[in-house]
Amino acid sequence: MHTRMRALLVSVAITIGCGGGLKYKVDDAALDAVPGGERQAVFQAQSEIEMARSEVRTAQSQLDGLDRDRDVAKAEKQQAELEVEKAGTEEQSAIASHDENRHNAARHGKEVAQMGVRVVEAKVDWLDQKGDWFKAAKTAGAAHETAAQAKAEFEKAKVAQAKGIKPSGDFNPSDFESQWKDKNDDWQSAKKDAESAEKKAKEREEKWKKMIDDHAKLKSGK
Repeated sequence: MHTRMRALLVSVAITIGCGGGLKYKVDDAALDAVPGGERQAVFQAQSEIEMARSEVRTAQSQLDGLDRDRDVAKAEKQQAELEVEKAGTEEQSAIASHDENRHNAARHGKEVAQMGVRVVEAKVDWLDQKGDWFKAAKTAGAAHETAAQAKAEFEKAKVAQAKGIKPSGDFNPSDFESQWKDKNDDWQSAKKDAESAEKKAKEREEKWKKMIDDHAKLKSGK
């Protein structure tokens, strides 16, 4: 086994052995005498734990990036509101000038500026929903990790049973199976929540993009 892979499995085994919110665990030392070739299902389940951790890291990275996007949107909103103020001042000046053409142009400019604010507000709404999506994805990743840990423990319990090993006095493989099913159900539920949040985020993104197009048409007078 490559050194890096061995280190990964040791790290995962330590994590599983130390907790992870699981009630039923098999001490890795209990299976030391079992050849690695007969523990492939255990190793496979343990490798899934790292996949789940990667999901959590990705979601956190997306959340961090979203903070920067929100800062940009906040600055855009401030600028858009400033444009509304400027357009309002121009409209009042145009009214005072009694120049109908200038007044019409100023009124149109104010409409464009006001819609510009609504466009940015739609963007903020989209970013907020993206935040809910990424948070749900992070929660789902964490639930996936726990489910993978439970699966690894279940696989270890099956190996122990097959080899006639009794890690503890109250050892019962069915407890490990029930634990895995419960954690897997939690993961599936969290995944559905994340998928629902993602769908809403994409709907709000489409709404924002349509408003951008409408804003551009209003600007051009088409």
